[in-house]
Amino acid sequence: MYKVVITTDIADDEYVAIAKKVLKDFAEVEKIVCRSEEDLIEKCADADATISIFEPFTEKVFSALPKLKFISVSGVGYNFIDTKAAAKYGVGVCNNPFYCVEEVADHTASLILTLNRKIVDYYKAVKVDKVWNAAAQKGKIRRLSTQVVGLVGFGNIAKRVAKRMQGFGCEVIAYDPYISQDKAEPYNVKMVELEQIYKLADIISLHLPLMESTKGMIDAHAFSIMAAKKPIFINCSRGGLVDEEAMIGAIKDGKLSGAGLDAINDERPNLNELAFTGMKENVLLTPHAAFFSDDALYEQKITSTQFIKDFISGNIAKVPVVNGIKECKKEE
Repeated sequence: MYKVVITTDIADDEYVAIAKKVLKDFAEVEKIVCRSEEDLIEKCADADATISIFEPFTEKVFSALPKLKFISVSGVGYNFIDTKAAAKYGVGVCNNPFYCVEEVADHTASLILTLNRKIVDYYKAVKVDKVWNAAAQKGKIRRLSTQVVGLVGFGNIAKRVAKRMQGFGCEVIAYDPYISQDKAEPYNVKMVELEQIYKLADIISLHLPLMESTKGMIDAHAFSIMAAKKPIFINCSRGGLVDEEAMIGAIKDGKLSGAGLDAINDERPNLNELAFTGMKENVLLTPHAAFFSDDALYEQKITSTQFIKDFISGNIAKVPVVNGIKECKKEE
């Protein structure tokens, strides 16, 4: 029997029960929360595979875990793993790229609609300030179908966001160095350079993975170009894509008309000290919840566990491996 350790505290009792059911007679499953390199080295010493989400899998960890064969990342992003180091030690890594694409697209569209229609402003005026006045937002609301949506990244989620926003009559443009115009044609989306997104879009939404090449790419220079259009800025991707101080400055200086943030730099922020929580109604903050629905969570638990069984059993074609490992390493 193999051993699988669920290292994340995000996994609930149902997750553990499903993992045990999927891996019955194949692997022993144990939930052992790990928060540091030292935790992973100590608590996963006899693990053949893990189910993880934010734990720090570094070269130091891989070098100390010779038995480890595979990491199944429970979510879409896997920036907390040194995937090159994993490959060096023969450890396969996969993410879970499809389980919540509908939810994240819906969440993105919801933030756009809420900011564009000033829903929170109206809600606060009526429920808190006891003011009934539609005209209070005069000069601040534009017809959605007159606006251009710019998508930074054009993967599975962004394609669904494009469809949703086109349903409201928006023109959609996108930037993605890996997507040609031919591939974007079926979605009725025009591919442009990144600075064209900054210059042309009334609404900008991020849909990129966090890597060394994308870390902090939305910086002060980017916000200075956006200032001419004062767009709504949406991030349901990864906080690390954005220079957070530059974004805070852009919001305060009016370079952005609003921001909808489901992802910020800190995955466990102190809300009493977080700058965004003290900002006005044009800044919406949700707790990295875009992925969340009961349906998505159930699918997540099934697929992330099944990937382990498929990888170790040699059915690697069924597994979305992200670091080039094509076979499960043998016991030393």
